[in-house]
Amino acid sequence: MTAAKLGLGGHSFIAELGNDPQASFEEQCAIVAACLDSGVGLIDTTYYQERVALGDVLDRLGRRDEAEIMAWNFFKRPGKEGELVGFTPYEPEHLAAMLAELRTDRIDVLVVHVHDDEARLRAELALAARWVSEGRVKRVALGMARPEHLLALPEGHPVTAVLAPYNAFYREAGELFRLAKERGIATIALSPFVRGWRLDELGADKDDAADILLRWAATQPAVDRVIVSMRRVEWVDANLRAVRSGPLSEAESARLRGWLSRGG
Repeated sequence: MTAAKLGLGGHSFIAELGNDPQASFEEQCAIVAACLDSGVGLIDTTYYQERVALGDVLDRLGRRDEAEIMAWNFFKRPGKEGELVGFTPYEPEHLAAMLAELRTDRIDVLVVHVHDDEARLRAELALAARWVSEGRVKRVALGMARPEHLLALPEGHPVTAVLAPYNAFYREAGELFRLAKERGIATIALSPFVRGWRLDELGADKDDAADILLRWAATQPAVDRVIVSMRRVEWVDANLRAVRSGPLSEAESARLRGWLSRGG
């Protein structure tokens, strides 16, 4: 159950959104292999660049069937191929592009990024449900959801999970996760460290800080899974050891309260 609690974040594969150097292709292969060997099968991809990278890695390893691929609606845009651009509501042609990037015939968890156009969001969910019926998508999740999105889901919706940032510094998703659990919907916490550079700002040993923040997120009763980006293969075992350690001790909780009291 410890390994199943963790998922590998797609930010492991790109240079942006972290304070550690980008892992080489060989290191990316080693990271994914270590995750799969340890029972960490869920691999998240937000941006199209992450899908391309993961597709290349799984193709090299020959281990697609061991991975549970999660993919969001962030697509390549003409003239901005090298940038991380915002999400785009799903259209029928998008799934084929995602499958080609990932070099696969299916997406295990398709994430629909929420927005406030309720009619458009319902149309996206209906499209996702059609892809499920065709066997090209296994499950559907709502990304960056808020409680109102969960409460507005139509009858017969395909959503089986919700994703949102949830960590010791930003706990707003707590109500969303509580409502989801009441409805039998899985909860996936993002950004347990806020961002990697937050670890450098705490004035503490980086490994100790990562251990405490990950354990805080992983041991919350309303959290089913935690997505963690890892750019070094040794961090796979380190993060698994952290989760196996269980809830924070009183001394560790006191350290965390100290970081929170000064705003991190």
